[in-house]
Amino acid sequence: MAGITLVEGMKALEAGFQRARELDIIVAVSVVDARGDLIASARMDGSLWWWTETSRAKAFASVTYGGMKSGDLIDRSNNPVSQALVHMHQGRMALQQGAVPLFRGAVLFGAIGAAGGSGAEDEDVSAMAVQSIS
Repeated sequence: MAGITLVEGMKALEAGFQRARELDIIVAVSVVDARGDLIASARMDGSLWWWTETSRAKAFASVTYGGMKSGDLIDRSNNPVSQALVHMHQGRMALQQGAVPLFRGAVLFGAIGAAGGSGAEDEDVSAMAVQSIS
């Protein structure tokens, strides 16, 4: 089964940005494949520079844990295994709300993360981006 394409990633970014505009927030959005490798990432005008890496880190956490929403990982953030994973990946994994996994059938093929709003807003943006390519 093919992974997520750049065209799909770009479509997801625009869908996420459209949802952010509807919510009247500014965000960064990142799309990763099932391994956590970056497919596409961008930030809206006016966003803070570090939101791009945070959105990617949320998406990376989602695929690392087998396709969980990153918000469902918050309770694990103080777990020694989770702390070791964050350390192993030099802090590039964020166990914070804001990422939604991408599935085709039962197969995990990536995740989309957003950063810049509240955790719930970021998850809403990511969910809309996922819907655009699911």
